[in-house]
Amino acid sequence: MAVDADGGKRPVIDVHTHLHPPRLFAAIRRWFAERSPWMLEHPTEPAEVARALREHGVEKFAFCSYAHKPGMARDLNAWLAQTGRDLGPGAVPLATVHAGDPDPAGDMRDALRDGCAGLKVHENVQGFGLDDPRLAGVLDAVANAEGFILVHVGAIPWSNDTNDGPARIARVLEAHPTLRIVVAHFGLPDQLRYLDLMQSDARLFLDTTMAFAPDSPMRIDVARADVERGANQIVYGTDWPNIPHAYDGELRGLRALGLTDATLRAITSENARRLTPAFR
Repeated sequence: MAVDADGGKRPVIDVHTHLHPPRLFAAIRRWFAERSPWMLEHPTEPAEVARALREHGVEKFAFCSYAHKPGMARDLNAWLAQTGRDLGPGAVPLATVHAGDPDPAGDMRDALRDGCAGLKVHENVQGFGLDDPRLAGVLDAVANAEGFILVHVGAIPWSNDTNDGPARIARVLEAHPTLRIVVAHFGLPDQLRYLDLMQSDARLFLDTTMAFAPDSPMRIDVARADVERGANQIVYGTDWPNIPHAYDGELRGLRALGLTDATLRAITSENARRLTPAFR
């Protein structure tokens, strides 16, 4: 558990972790080994991933996979939902869809009925944006179910081109008035624009994934003042186990900023409870 300055412990909610079926996880690890300098060595078996999270005081965690081509989403969603049931309380699956499938909105509704709490979109891996018109019904389904969207915007860290991500996310929020969106990786490289947008829209969140850990290849210099002004809409995420550093890196990085205990509590658990009933 996270520890307050007075020694008290508090539970953690991690909104951004990964679980994939074995063959897909192996392929992802091969891709990183062949095309990136990252050393990804943490276990990938679902029970081991969950055990490590719980050993670090994680009370609840969202986990996701992604359909990188048409025809995968329904089987992946069935696997995600069943894995959530197998792992027990606190394991919260996020569904995947592919814009090229015949009925992504129907796939999303079925996944929600099967126990998924929202949707993960990885724009670069999947080859379409969150603002793709083919996802309109998908986003409506998530909003109607009181779920949330976790979105990796653009091609970071391999490219800083996000195709004007903040403007696109703002348009999605405007088109779906009850939808909640978490932008992964603290919205890099557009974090300051997202922080500005958050001041006028309480449905927009940033997660901490790989942005604060001292050993992260995606670490950024973030001013304490910027974190404090977004404190009510920043949520804790790690990308575990697909990270080339220790699990507690994000928490250590946040503490190093000298944030107040109230801000740390908000980021590590309280804010996430507003994303979905599954976190309450």
